[in-house]
Parts: sequence; structure tokens; C-alpha cells
Amino acid sequence: MRCLCLRLLIVAGPIAGHADGTTPARPPESPPLSPEDSLSRLRLPAGYEARLVAAEPRVLDPVAFDWDANGRLWVVEMADYPLGLDNEGACGGRVRVLEDRDGDGAYEHSTLFAEGLNFPNGLITWRDGVIVTAAPDILFLKDSTGDGKADKKEVLYTGLTEGNQQLRANGLRWGLDNWIYVAAGGHHGRHGADTKLRSTRTGNEVLVGSRDFRIRPDTGEVEPQSGPTQFGRERDDWGRWFGTQNSHPLWHYVLPDHYLRRNPHLATGDARVQLPGGSNPPVYPAKAPEKRYHSFQQSGRYTSACAGMIYRDRMLFPYDPTIAFICEPFHNLVQALRLEDNGVSFQATRLGSEGEPDFFASSDRWCRPVMTRTGPDGALWVADMYRYMIEHPQFLPPEGKAELLPHYRLGDDLGRIYRIIKKDKPRRPMPVLAPVIMATRPKVVPGVAEGTLNMPHLFRGPAKEPNAPP
Repeated sequence: MRCLCLRLLIVAGPIAGHADGTTPARPPESPPLSPEDSLSRLRLPAGYEARLVAAEPRVLDPVAFDWDANGRLWVVEMADYPLGLDNEGACGGRVRVLEDRDGDGAYEHSTLFAEGLNFPNGLITWRDGVIVTAAPDILFLKDSTGDGKADKKEVLYTGLTEGNQQLRANGLRWGLDNWIYVAAGGHHGRHGADTKLRSTRTGNEVLVGSRDFRIRPDTGEVEPQSGPTQFGRERDDWGRWFGTQNSHPLWHYVLPDHYLRRNPHLATGDARVQLPGGSNPPVYPAKAPEKRYHSFQQSGRYTSACAGMIYRDRMLFPYDPTIAFICEPFHNLVQALRLEDNGVSFQATRLGSEGEPDFFASSDRWCRPVMTRTGPDGALWVADMYRYMIEHPQFLPPEGKAELLPHYRLGDDLGRIYRIIKKDKPRRPMPVLAPVIMATRPKVVPGVAEGTLNMPHLFRGPAKEPNAPP
């Protein structure tokens, strides 16, 4: 989407009317489909299949997710997109916890952990709770009574730029250095240049400006990084970081900011390599394009790229260990890029034959993939916010706003999460790491805060060593 930090976003809901009971002036171009019917409209390459692991009412408006040590799936629901529950800015974001108690690979149990959050768009499980980005704050939410509901809320950091709901800080990903990295969002220039982040644990204030940043929640530290990434800052197994912006599907940060700022007198060019290169590269949908209200020359091209991700297992691509996925919700698809070493960086080519649809492409206009992750089971997981309208009203011309006004929130009671697997591979069980954590908790690793666990590294298989790590 210009997504949650991209130019476009997602919306879907019952065609009968809005959540507030009003009726649209005229019906949308197409009705929403049931989870099963929408699944049947999904096109994947031969040998792959998608399985529905969660859908409404168990999950609604999913935009980000993470797993905990017990194998539970934590989901951020941006229910208040685009303009608030009442279209007047009312907060309504949620965090939900999904459990697969019978072990069949689908989440049949859902618990509403927290609600009333201010346009939340990122989370990471941490200690005995979860950290959530909800500008202007980064929050730590915790259940201290064991009833499954968050009853403790701590503001870890504050000062994030608010503004447009698509352009706020997001992400939250572990680095190999045991810092948590955060994408700054899309507020550039005067909107983001003066952003100062204050740690409530130290009282210190750090000017991060429009850059991404990293945090240590235990100590309250914060440091600026290269950026800004609009939605979804990700890394590979070797600690190389990648970003995305609505017109640029993926870039590699070749020279990280902490190296460049050693010499403030050195003027450097762009320290990023664009993959596959240029602005608005083409995408290959599975359906005819929907109506546009601007940027007509970009039809069939990236305009809502978000959540660029490096696949970090070998189950899906045993002979192509470096595959990137980028969501393009306006065109209802996820594109796959094959990355090959090119000196200290990469060159990228689209995965798939010329003219065929992209890796994950739906003919359902409501399907809006906004995030992909490598699951602990090695599968590709996709969050489908499932909304009729994805573009934020701020970016619409007057006639577009008038035409789409009745549809701003269509789909706020829908949402799906998919798991993509290979047909010839047995489903791996979801690892449960809680006993491992408890067994190793007393051990203190030099230079690592007590209890810190970078869980993703316990899940991954062997990776191909790069020829020349930067």
C-alpha cells in the first residue's frame, strides 16, 4: 500500500453498509467474497498452494504480525484506517492473539489483547508482552493477570510524527546486534526532519529526523539509521538491510548510516542500490486494473509497494536461497524477485515467466496483501487486509473523494492471513520455544541484555554465504 506507509492502503467490508449503519450512495463495483471464494481467485506458480490460516471474525484488518515463543500469532489490526472509526480520527486499532490449539495449521482461537490504539501498524513480541508502533508512541503492552488481555501499558518512546496514517513509523525487526530496528515511515522534509524521539526510561531525546532508527527497549537507547523506509524495514541472514517506498519496491542499504556519520564533512551520494532499479517498475496482476484517479501512466506499475522482505528459509526455494517478496496491494499481488550477488550489493530479476502473473496474484479486487513474513515453519505468510478501497483519501482529487466517500471503510470487518507452501513438502509443525527459553534464561551472554532472545535465528536453516558481505 502506499501502504501503511505507502501511497495506497486497504479497505473492505460488508457491501450492505458501513460499520456505523449508514448505506453507501451506490454499491461498490464488486462485492466482497467469502474467504473460501477469495482463496479460489488466488493465482500461484505451479507447485505452490495457499492455505487460509485465519479469517474474519477471528482476525480483522491485519497489517502486521509476529510469533511468540509458544507459537502463537500476534496480529496488529489497523481498524481505524483511513480516517478513524468515525472518519473523524477516532482511535480503534487492535492487537489480537491467535492460537492453533488443535495443531491442524489453522488458528481457531482468537483473543482480543488490546484495543483503542492510535492507528497501530507494527509489532514485535518481546519478553512477556508485545511492543507496538502507534505514533506518536512506541508502546509495551503486557498481560499481568493471565486473562489474555493487556492490562499494563508503558510508553517506551514518544515523539514519532503522526500526520497521514500511511506514513507513520512502523516495522520492528530484530537485528543481528540485538537492537530492534524501526522504519521511519514516509514523512520527509519539514514533516519529519525535526522528529525527536524521547526515551521514557532514560529521559534522553535523540534527533532521528526522517531516518530509520534502532532501539534497545531494556535500556532506553535509540540511534538513527539509514532511511527512511516507508513500510517494512527487513534484513537477510547476514545482517544486510533492505527498505521499500511506494514507487521503489526494494533497495539495499549498501553503506549504513553509522559508517557514513563517522565523517560529517564527507558528502556522499545515494548509499542505496535500487532493486530491480528505477521508479515504478512493472507488476503483473491477475485481473484488469481498477479505476485510477491520478498517476494514470503508472497503471500496471508499482505505486503502493510495501513490506519488502527477504525470504529466509529453503522450503519454498531450495535452489534459489535469495528471494525477495514485495507487496503491491493496489494491484492485488505480491511480486517475487531473485537476488544475485553483484559486488557488494545485488542485481534483481523478477521470478516468473514473461507475461504471467506475479508470484501471489488475486483476481479479487478486495484482496490487499500488505505484509509478508517467513514463518517459523518455513512457509511464506501473507497478511491480506482485505478492503475495497486502498488509497488514502488525502491523495484523491476532489471528484475521487466524492465518489469514494461512501466506501472509505468498506471491509473494516474483514481480513485474512495466508500460508504459502510447496505442494510436495509436508507441513512443518510450528516450533514451541518456551521450554528452550526457560532452560537457557539464567545464562547471560556477554554484551547481550539478560533474557534477550533473537528468536528468528532459531528457526532458520543454513543460508548461502555471500561472496562479499559489505
